Amino acid sequence: MKHALSVSLFLAIALSHFFIEGRAQNLFKNPGFETYNQCPTYTSQINRCTDWDSAIGTADFYHCGYYAPSTLGNYGTPRTGNGVIGLIGVPPTIWGSGSSWYGETFKGLLVQTLIPGATYRVQSYWHFTTTNLPTPLLNCYSVGFYFYKSIHPPIASITGCTTFQPQIQIDPSQIQVSTYTSFTIDFVADSCYDAVMIGFFCNDSTQTPSCKQTADSDYLDVDDISLVKISDPPIYYSGFSASDRSICVDDCIPFEDTSHTTRYSRIWYFENGNPASSTDKNPTSICYDAPGDFDVTLVTHYECGSDSILKENYVHVDEIPTVEITNDSSIVCLGQEKIISATGVEPFFWSTGEIGTSIVIKQSGIYFVNATNICGLAGDTIEIAYENCPCNVWIPNAFSPNTDTKNENYFVISDCILEEFKLRIYNRWGQEVFVTNDITHFWDGFYKNTLAPEGIYIAKVNYKGYADGRLKDEQVVRTIMLLR
Repeated sequence: MKHALSVSLFLAIALSHFFIEGRAQNLFKNPGFETYNQCPTYTSQINRCTDWDSAIGTADFYHCGYYAPSTLGNYGTPRTGNGVIGLIGVPPTIWGSGSSWYGETFKGLLVQTLIPGATYRVQSYWHFTTTNLPTPLLNCYSVGFYFYKSIHPPIASITGCTTFQPQIQIDPSQIQVSTYTSFTIDFVADSCYDAVMIGFFCNDSTQTPSCKQTADSDYLDVDDISLVKISDPPIYYSGFSASDRSICVDDCIPFEDTSHTTRYSRIWYFENGNPASSTDKNPTSICYDAPGDFDVTLVTHYECGSDSILKENYVHVDEIPTVEITNDSSIVCLGQEKIISATGVEPFFWSTGEIGTSIVIKQSGIYFVNATNICGLAGDTIEIAYENCPCNVWIPNAFSPNTDTKNENYFVISDCILEEFKLRIYNRWGQEVFVTNDITHFWDGFYKNTLAPEGIYIAKVNYKGYADGRLKDEQVVRTIMLLR
């Protein structure tokens, strides 16, 4: 049982390690140079290696048991498998006086585009192929990996130094002779690269007199290259702010792009703003000529994509406050309620402590209202004087609906504003022939669409109205005569 447990534990640890490592995909295509479209028959045939080709000079490809024996020694020996790439670096004196450095590189597309901000690990194996060549005495060049975007390939001449520097640099003095040396280097991608150049690169010493005078030439084999992502990039976001989000009509405000990473271009959209859009990084003067709450949108473009952020109702624009109390010249009788109303830019604050477009008052006095916001203060005042008012009701005792245009309708008249009113008329048999709650309505002498007969009727009037500051509640019953 103990032995079985040990085996199970070992398998669990091994499988765990396998899956952890297995999650990292090698982004180099054909990283061991094992796949080919045709076996090489000569050194300068890297085009026969699937997914790889020469970038500077003519890199060598070895496979199918082919290698290049020479008086200098054997080169083109794979570290693993049957494929390997060979490169040569040569100083000017090899080609003749006045010529330039010659350093071969090869190129290929990646499996996936690199993510800016993500960390990648590059592992590779290099060796000098023979002891018959002189050991490098000077650090006249570097070898390494230069990542770039395939839509903008670097311009590189066959001879001479290029202006670009590889992200991954390896010092040739650290590479062993005849024995492969492993190099593992991490770097953070600063763009969305999808291609790579591998091989010799010039450095600060390449064009010095000492490097140009040496007769050293070096041949390197590289094999089993690996590129894996080991950490994701930080979370990038777009953002912006304004110096003041609450402004007045015709005011202008600046905006600031606070996006988390470098943006190469941007476009702003300002709802109801002037201008309505901008490509400035930090627009300084966006003006608003109408009140309301308005959206702001920022669309940013960075090297490998775009992002946008919308802030709804981000800018609040107030009108300059105005207020005017509606003038009402009607007489106000003591005891009555009166409504005072205002128009303008709300909200309104009354001297009574109330907020709203109107208030109800019941006594004489001076009343004022204010309208205020961040743009200023406005006000208006009105004086209300209550009067002692009679409250008389006149109830006629006869009418004659006979189409002679004289005294045709029966109605009640009052010299005050009534709080309540009701008129009911009955015939001699106690039947209700007319009723209304509106003092402006009248009886035309019809009952059930038929002329009511001549005779005596009873009018009963109930009303409430203010007189001398008191509410008068009265009921009057009167005999009336309908004449034809």
